[in-house]
Amino acid sequence: MKLLLTSYSICRYYLLLLIFTIMFNNAGINKVFLVGHVCEKPQLHQQADGHNYYSFLLATSEFIKKNNQLVEHTERHQVIIPTQQLTEIEAGLDKGHLVYVEGKIKTYAYTGEQGIKHYRSEILSSIFRVLSNQVTTVPDELV
Repeated sequence: MKLLLTSYSICRYYLLLLIFTIMFNNAGINKVFLVGHVCEKPQLHQQADGHNYYSFLLATSEFIKKNNQLVEHTERHQVIIPTQQLTEIEAGLDKGHLVYVEGKIKTYAYTGEQGIKHYRSEILSSIFRVLSNQVTTVPDELV
């Protein structure tokens, strides 16, 4: 038991050291882990510099307790995946498939026609996996 407690203390010490290092270096962590259903068939986009990527909406759901009842809350995320991340099987990705996405958040700012500043966030994928290629019904209001 003493060895386990010592190992736990060492891990806790290194975790605190990491947190303080991040705080004092003004560094942060931009990491996202999502598991959800594809809302639409991925679209291939081609950039002028020759880099291609797929983009699609991903729906994630969670249950939140409101007034002593569980209410489903769904978020939509714009996911960007470089084409080299997709295998032939994953390229057949379709609406309703369950997927795992790991990456970072990228936010863009732009000014609309009426001079109002808008923001758009995307998930830039670094790791992508299809968890189930069985099609699950995605409600139309999520598309």
